[in-house]
Amino acid sequence: MSGKSAVNDRIVVTLDALTRRPPELPWGVRELSEDLGLSRSTVHRTLHALTERDLATQTVNATYVCGPRLRVLADRLHRSHPLLGQARPLAEELARACDATILLSLYDPVRTEGFVALSAIPDGPVRYRLDPGAVIPLHAGAAGRAMLTELGPDVLARLDLVAHTPDTVTEPAELERLLHQAREDGVTISIGQHVALAAGVAAPFHAAGLLGAISATRPRHETRHADLERFAPLVRETALEVGSLVAPPPRPAPEHGRATPTSPSPTEDGGSATVRIERLLSALTASQPLPLGGRALARVLQGNPATAARLLDTALATGLATTHEEHAVAGPLLLRWAAALGPLHSITPIVFPALRDLAQQTGETIGLAEYDPATRTARMTAVVPGSKPIHYDLPTGSDVPLAAGAAGKAILAFLPDDTLSDLPLVTYTDRTPLRRTTIRKDLAQVRDRGWAVGDGERIPDGYGIAVPYFARHTVAGSITATIPRHRADEIDVDAVRTQLSAAALSITQLLSV
Repeated sequence: MSGKSAVNDRIVVTLDALTRRPPELPWGVRELSEDLGLSRSTVHRTLHALTERDLATQTVNATYVCGPRLRVLADRLHRSHPLLGQARPLAEELARACDATILLSLYDPVRTEGFVALSAIPDGPVRYRLDPGAVIPLHAGAAGRAMLTELGPDVLARLDLVAHTPDTVTEPAELERLLHQAREDGVTISIGQHVALAAGVAAPFHAAGLLGAISATRPRHETRHADLERFAPLVRETALEVGSLVAPPPRPAPEHGRATPTSPSPTEDGGSATVRIERLLSALTASQPLPLGGRALARVLQGNPATAARLLDTALATGLATTHEEHAVAGPLLLRWAAALGPLHSITPIVFPALRDLAQQTGETIGLAEYDPATRTARMTAVVPGSKPIHYDLPTGSDVPLAAGAAGKAILAFLPDDTLSDLPLVTYTDRTPLRRTTIRKDLAQVRDRGWAVGDGERIPDGYGIAVPYFARHTVAGSITATIPRHRADEIDVDAVRTQLSAAALSITQLLSV
């Protein structure tokens, strides 16, 4: 193994360790070095490099957790990969039909094990639960055995046939008989073989270069064998639907709102190893498959062909990537990371430190507005109070009008031109702009200079300065400094705007994939 390949491998196993631990149990350098079998100095260097790229975060106690950039990439995979985003409604529908916990599990050939990629759990006082990212055995339980039916006898021979319960089948000959029967039936039924108090039925599928299974599981004491047989055709049908899913096409960029390019300039070898890994992860979490080599791959990863080839070799060997239809796509390891980290329902947790720093630097109240393109509305999702004796107090969770006030106008200026035409214009104060021609001129100025001002337009005694941030070439929200109007003449607008712009650019870089 070359030195560069070994560095790539160390980065991948470190990221894997970070995703295996919940944030409330961060890794210390000594503990992580023992877990990985690497020297403390090597682990410390790797963590430092990952922290610089926001793939890891150092806590106040000098321990480490997953960084915000890794969570953004995981969220992107939840949105772009058919076995995460598109499969969820199918799993939820099956959960209602069977009144059972539905798991979508995937096979990891590098580690010869399965894991839960997503779950749908119906309401009820007693429910079977396995969290996304959890490892499942292949020889015990409906989901694992359903995947094992699609694998050859060499895989069964490599398994450690551990007895998880008194009912676990550990005799190879008996397992072979059960697998043969499951292949004929098209489903696998398991009662108490992985979890003693659970009973389930599962069917395998192939999709996006991956092998997986859909399973329906209920508490054993309230489930008869006849119930599982009744669920079987529903589970098979859902597995067929999941197997037919394909990645959605990339969304076209709107007329306004292209994000500032955030990738570092290419160098001869494509940058540091950590930068190259980040580019690889970004490429794999997007909708478009990767070329398997040559200059086309090198262009995507911004390096020379030899460096790009080594990086892809690492991805395929570790399971970050797999091949599908003569391309490289997200592999089981990357899917497991995304499953464990989950989707982002709000960016507040990952950008709050930047908001806090901004409030300390300016002394003013800082608000984060997030824009929802589905509803075409914005909401104030986070507020950090200012440190000055008299500062403005903003409520969180409030709606942000797009045509009045700095926070909304900073967003509206970078939305398609017809958005304003469809907006109702509401009077909030005697300064609220109500003429669309006037608002359009104001929005053009916002686009030209990159920031918005609101002087009593939404809040009578509030003066705001806001800068937009972007994600995937689309405006995603704004950061606003809100100041009492009687102090507006005292502040250095250019200084505040510069600080807001720097923070918005940092958030844009964090969110860009």
